[in-house]
Amino acid sequence: SHTPNPGRRESLSNNNGDAAKTPNTTLLAPPSLKKSITPRRATTRNSSTLSDHHHRLTTLHPILSLIIGMLHKLFTTKGLERAETRSRVCTFGMHCLAQLPILERGNLLRFVGDMCESKISAHRLLGVELIGEVLCQGWFWKDHEMTSQSVAWMYSPFSSFGEKASSGGEDVSGRASSGGGGGEEESNGGNTATNNGPRTPSSILLASLQGRLTDKSPTVRTRAALSLSEVVRKASVAQEEGRNLDGTVIATCTPSKLLTKQDDENIPSRALTVALCKIGTSLVDALRRRASTDDRATVRKGSIVAWLQMLNLAHRENREEFVVSGLDISALCQLCNDSSVATRKAAADALTKLVQANYDSDEYSPQAASLEIAWAHTVLPLVADAESTCIMKAVEFFSELVIEPIVELGKDTAEKLKDDGNTRYFVAWRILAKLSDGSKEAGGSRNASGSLIAALQKLLINAGKDSKSLAKNLFCAVYHVGGISLGLDRRSSLDSTMSHDDELEENLFDLNTTAMRTGAWCLLDALTSCLASTNNNTTNSSSVANISLAQAVRASHIDSSFLALSLQKLRALINSTDVPSDKKNNLAATSRDCLKVISKMGSFVPLDDAETCFSDLLNDLESFNVSIGLIPAAVNALIALTKRMCDDSGKDVFGEVKAWVDGLLHRCENAIESCFSSFSQRGMINEDDEKLLSHVLYLIGEVSMIGFSSQEESSSLTTKRKNEVAPTDREPVRGLRIRPSSRLVHLVKLMLPNSMPVPSEHEMAPTPSGMRAHAFITLGKLCLRDESLAKESLNILARELHVDSDSCP
Repeated sequence: SHTPNPGRRESLSNNNGDAAKTPNTTLLAPPSLKKSITPRRATTRNSSTLSDHHHRLTTLHPILSLIIGMLHKLFTTKGLERAETRSRVCTFGMHCLAQLPILERGNLLRFVGDMCESKISAHRLLGVELIGEVLCQGWFWKDHEMTSQSVAWMYSPFSSFGEKASSGGEDVSGRASSGGGGGEEESNGGNTATNNGPRTPSSILLASLQGRLTDKSPTVRTRAALSLSEVVRKASVAQEEGRNLDGTVIATCTPSKLLTKQDDENIPSRALTVALCKIGTSLVDALRRRASTDDRATVRKGSIVAWLQMLNLAHRENREEFVVSGLDISALCQLCNDSSVATRKAAADALTKLVQANYDSDEYSPQAASLEIAWAHTVLPLVADAESTCIMKAVEFFSELVIEPIVELGKDTAEKLKDDGNTRYFVAWRILAKLSDGSKEAGGSRNASGSLIAALQKLLINAGKDSKSLAKNLFCAVYHVGGISLGLDRRSSLDSTMSHDDELEENLFDLNTTAMRTGAWCLLDALTSCLASTNNNTTNSSSVANISLAQAVRASHIDSSFLALSLQKLRALINSTDVPSDKKNNLAATSRDCLKVISKMGSFVPLDDAETCFSDLLNDLESFNVSIGLIPAAVNALIALTKRMCDDSGKDVFGEVKAWVDGLLHRCENAIESCFSSFSQRGMINEDDEKLLSHVLYLIGEVSMIGFSSQEESSSLTTKRKNEVAPTDREPVRGLRIRPSSRLVHLVKLMLPNSMPVPSEHEMAPTPSGMRAHAFITLGKLCLRDESLAKESLNILARELHVDSDSCP
C-alpha cells in the first residue's frame, strides 16, 4: 500500500510487435511497488537492429527478475527504523548488487532512487544509506563509464525517478513532493548540481543525497549528511593513498604506457572526486545552511562533518569556487557557541583541521589568517566550557596545534625554522600572537590570555608526572625563539643557537619573525602566570603541584639575563626613529608581555641586570614616556626588581618601594600644576596637555593601588603592614599603604567638573571628556584606600550617574 513516489500507469500499445515476440519481458515487482513501476514502453522503430538492441537493454532474465523482486521486497521490509536492520539489509544488498549484471543492477539502482522519494521515512533512510555505499563501489564507476557513453540506465523512464532524470526540467535533488519527505526550500535545490552539465548516474545519485538534506525527517537529514561525508572521505583517502575505492593499489604509468587525462578520470576514485567537484559549490552552500539553521543537533553535527570534508576536498583539488570563505569561517565560529555539546566539538574540530590544512601552503593567505584568528578566539575559549568533554577536546586541539610544534623545536630552533615543512611552527606562533593582540581589546584578557592560561594549566594537570618535562621544554623553546626574534647578542650561553646575526636584524619585522616574537612572550607570560599560581594559596595550587616556576626555570637552564636584554632591545626599538610607527604598536604589546614576565621572574634576573633595568624603567615612568597601556606592567616589574635588589642587600622592600612611589607621586603633582599654569595663561587645554594629564592621572591611580588587598581596613591611615594582609611571594608588598598628599587629591578633583574656570576671562573652558574619565577612575582608586575620602566623594560620583547629567557618557 505504501509506494516510493508512485508513477503514472501506462498501458501497453496494441501495435507493439517486438513485445509480442518476446515472452516474459515485463519487470517483476513485489505488490508494494507495482504502482511505482511503469511497464516497458513499446517501440515503433522499423529497424530490426534497434529493436534487438532495445530488447536486450530492457529485458530481464526471469530468474534475475525474481531476485530483483526479492531485493525490492527486502528494501521495503518492516523494521528499517532500527539501525541494525538497515545495516544488515544494506550489506546484503551491496553484495547482491556487486554480483548482478549491469542491466539488473541498473534496474535495482533506479528502485533505490525511487526509495529516496518515498512517503515512508524508513524507505528514504535506507535509500540514502544505499546510495552512499553505491557511490563508493568500483563496479558502479565501471558501469558509469559504459552507460554514460550510450544509453544511461538512469535515463530510461521506467520509474518516476528515471522520468525526472530524463526530463531535465524537474528537480532531481530528491526533495519529495506532497508527503514525500520534503523540507525547507533550498535555493535551486539539486538543480544547481545537475543542470549545469549532462546528466549522469553519479550526478543524479549525488543530487538525490543533497536533496535529502532538506528532508522533513531529522533522521533522514542526518543520514544524508553522514553518507555524503563518508563518500567524500573515501574519495579523499583513495586519492591521497593512490588506491582504488576498493582498496587496491592503482597501477602506476610506465614509460611504454602513459596515463592520459581521460584514463585518469576513469579511475573510480578520481571519477568520484570529479563528480563531487562538479556539485561542490551548491553542496557546500547546502551543508553550511543546514549546519547553521537546522533545529536538530544531530543534523547540525552531521552537516559540519560533511561540510568539512568538502572544504578539505576543495583545498586539495585547488577548487577556488568552493574553497573556505568568510561565510564558512563565520558560520563555524557561531557553531562553536552552539547549545549542543556535540555540535560545539564538531565545529571546533572543523576549524582545527582547516587550520592544519594550510601546513602544506608556502603562502600566508588572508584565508589562513582568518582561520587562525577564528581558532584563537572561538576554539581556545572552549577550555572554560561548562561541559567536561568539550574542555578535553579544546585542550587536545590546543596541544596538537600549538604546544606540540613548539616543544618539537627544542634547541634546534634556528635550523628547524629554516627547513622545509616549517609552516606548522609558524602557525603555532601566529595563533599565540593573535591571542596577544586580542588581549588589548575590551574584555580580551578574559577571552584570550585567560583562555591561554587555563589551557596551559589543564595541559600541565593532564601531563601528571611529565609536567616538569613539558614546562622545561616550553621554557627552552620560548627562550630560543625569543632571542632569535629580537636578534639578541648573548653574553653567556650553554649553546650557540641565538648568536648575533645580521640577517636576523634585517628581518626583524618580517611577518613570521614578528609573530614569533609576539607569540613567544605571550606564551611565556601565560606559562609563568600558570606556574606562579602554585605558590598562591588563594588558587587551586594542588592542581599543578607537580611543578613550580622555580623548578621549571632551574630545569630549563635558561640564561635569565635574556629578560633584561629583551626589555632593553624592545625599549631601543620603540624609541628608535628608524622603526616605522605602524610597527611600534606590536613592539609595545610585546613589551607589555615582557614586563609581565619580569614581574613574575624578577627574582631570577642577575643583580647587575636588575639594577640597570630598574633604573631605566623608573626614569621612563618619571619622564612619563611609558604609554598608558604599559604603566600597570611597568609598576609591577619595578616592584619585582626592587625585591630582587633588596634580597641581595637586605633592605626592607616596603621602605624601598614606598620611597620611589613617593617620588613618582611628587612628579605627578608637579606635572599637573605645570599644566594648570599653562592653561591659565592660554585659556584652554591643548591636545598635548590633555594627553599628559591623562597619562599622569592613570599613573597616580596605578601607584596608589600598590599593596592593595580586599582584606585591608580602609579606615586605617597607617603605612605599616598589617598581619592579616601579610605579603606573599607573588605579592611582595601586599599590605603596603600608599596615601597621596591632600594637594594631589585636590588637583585630581579639579578635573572632575564639566568645565574649568579661566582666571583671565571670567569664563569657563570645557574639560575634555577623556581627561574627566581618567580623573573619575583615579578618584575611585584613591577612595578604595581611604574611607574618609570615599565618604566625601560619594555625592560627586552619584551626581554623574543622574539621568539629567549633561556629561559625556
